[in-house]
Amino acid sequence: MKRSMIKLTLFLGLSALLWGCNKDFVDDSKPYNVLNPDIFPESMAQVDYFLNSPYANIHSVELFGFTGLGRFMYNIDHTGDLAWLGTNEWNDIQLFRMNSSNTYSGAQWRGLYRGVQQSRTFIDQIVPNFKQKKGNSLSAADTLALRYKLGEAYYLRAWHYFFLMNLYAQEVVVKGNGDNANPGVILFTSDVKIGTREDEMRPRSTVKQCWDYIISDLRSSMALLTDPSGGAKKTWTGADKGRIDYYAAEALLGRSLMYEERWSEARDAFLDIVQHAGKSLMSFPNYYNMWNGNPQYANTEINNTEALHQITIVRSGDNAMAGPSTASAVSLIFTPFYDNGAPGGVTPGYGNMFMHDRNLGRFGFPQQYYPVMKNLGTPGRTVESSYIDSCLHMKTMKRYAIDPDPRLWVCAYQPWVDSVMNNTSRVAILPYGQSVETEYQENRKLNNDVIKHGWSLRKFNLYDVQASQDPRMHGADFYFTRLPEVYLNLAECYWRLSGNDNDAQALDYINRVHRRAWELSDGTGQPGVDYTTIASGVKITKAQLNPNTTDPAFRDQLALNALYYETWAETFGESKWWFNVRRWGLGPNEAKVYEKSRAGTIGWNSDNQYALPVFQTELDRNSNCVQNKGY
Repeated sequence: MKRSMIKLTLFLGLSALLWGCNKDFVDDSKPYNVLNPDIFPESMAQVDYFLNSPYANIHSVELFGFTGLGRFMYNIDHTGDLAWLGTNEWNDIQLFRMNSSNTYSGAQWRGLYRGVQQSRTFIDQIVPNFKQKKGNSLSAADTLALRYKLGEAYYLRAWHYFFLMNLYAQEVVVKGNGDNANPGVILFTSDVKIGTREDEMRPRSTVKQCWDYIISDLRSSMALLTDPSGGAKKTWTGADKGRIDYYAAEALLGRSLMYEERWSEARDAFLDIVQHAGKSLMSFPNYYNMWNGNPQYANTEINNTEALHQITIVRSGDNAMAGPSTASAVSLIFTPFYDNGAPGGVTPGYGNMFMHDRNLGRFGFPQQYYPVMKNLGTPGRTVESSYIDSCLHMKTMKRYAIDPDPRLWVCAYQPWVDSVMNNTSRVAILPYGQSVETEYQENRKLNNDVIKHGWSLRKFNLYDVQASQDPRMHGADFYFTRLPEVYLNLAECYWRLSGNDNDAQALDYINRVHRRAWELSDGTGQPGVDYTTIASGVKITKAQLNPNTTDPAFRDQLALNALYYETWAETFGESKWWFNVRRWGLGPNEAKVYEKSRAGTIGWNSDNQYALPVFQTELDRNSNCVQNKGY
């Protein structure tokens, strides 16, 4: 799904425009050197440059280019635990104790609002200016092309607002599509005068107003991505496959409607996608190889049959940490350690983060099943082959009643069991280094209550290819929306509408996702494997955790709810789980599940912790913006 147009960054686009314009590019007589509509844009190519900007912003440094995934999302949802403890702001995210000066949580505000601004500029200035300049000379083909581009821009604005709401709104659910007057986020509607600071200092709109605005944008997107002459819903092929199409907009519409509990409307949106978008689940081997940017599987990535919004990351020679880039540096933070012949191994990146141990138990791995070590106290310490053999059986045999969820190995690299390329040979991945308390890294016997397994995170790591490659030039695509998520969203709609834990339609879609994980047909019932209820008072999923040390009676909600568990397991490490935690009110549950990290004890004292603090810079700049409760 590589789209050459999306690969351009905002910097490259602006550079090309500066070189190509003979007149002044900006009007110095206006505040903040705003774009001069008298001369810009002059061509469809220049229109495209500005549509590229909100596309490229998704993998900016603050978002999926570096900070947003590992440093922020993997901390707040406990995908990972911290090896590096030297940054207090990072530790605070892990422990749910952020404040308004936390630059890592504040970076999301800055990066997301830049995408809002870029999308709005395209909608309110670029396209209208171009249409006015061209007048009757605009061809029918260009008129239709502009229509589709506007549809993409409306989606991209809604996408950035969707993230902003889930991170910063005081609350996110509008019960029964009624009202929620709590502060949402700041809406920069079309009446805001760009470049007029006083007018830009808007207050936060209500939660209800924000979701209605997002829903309106997505409906506009879908309407514009429909051919007015025949009603065909726009999809893209070939080099354009990465562009937002009708069904991507419809998927985000359905997800947004769920926040207002408009279950019937959301159900209809998801059903339309299932029935008409032409998407299908990938086979499990292709799903396993979807995440790592391996050239061997490039065709699978390009021709992904289940992706609705796929965020293109193109490996290049530039450093994705240093500014605009087509690549991403996210894996730099959690690169695995591998055996290079030296005690403890080596990692080519920062080695800041590894998989939180409690996630092993959630996937059904026996959490107390520690590696059997030999030769401790020597440089040649290693693990007994019996441990490797037993774990290989777990990974490959997929014995449903016995083995962990196979998605565990999609999401994580297991020390000694998984391997990477080092020059011309494959070598073992080792337990995570950098002072993480594993017997291997400490090279001494430790008590089971302090030992860490030290598994590495696998999604978006590139080490199926070559361990020594530069992680600042990451090239694995991200997937914001995939068909399995649509199935699970559709299942929730059926469940909420019927109120029945045995709803057959809901269970059908949950089981389609569940069966793929076990390499079974998604269209055929599997007795003994299929879930027969959605929620239960007894354990019905693979999730099995050690008791919370302060509350031994605690039971993880994911062990008791198939929809919750399948959503978590299917999307693990994709920066989506926190949104479900908020919408389902699972904050206290998550704090008890993970309980501790290397940064300290994870605390949950108030539901105000769901909302991030508005970054202090925004409060200082905008006197009309109020802070969230609890900060």
